[in-house]
Amino acid sequence: MEEFDDIEQQIRKIIAETLQIDEEKIHKDSSISELGGDSLMALMLITSLETQFNITISDDDAIKINSFDSAAAVVKKLMNA
Repeated sequence: MEEFDDIEQQIRKIIAETLQIDEEKIHKDSSISELGGDSLMALMLITSLETQFNITISDDDAIKINSFDSAAAVVKKLMNA
């Protein structure tokens, strides 16, 4: 079973709420599109991540967010900046 740290658990919850899916379907290697996300949902996800973690995601970083892992990497990078 996969282990998620606190930040990853929060991101997992945000993705589940944004895509309206069960958190259990989200794995570390899950892509947003495979989970049913589209470009509008991606924008909603980015906004939710910014709000939840009090960060600002640049356009360059936003483009990188296409999976759970990439979302976690961007959030963690910005929180440690």
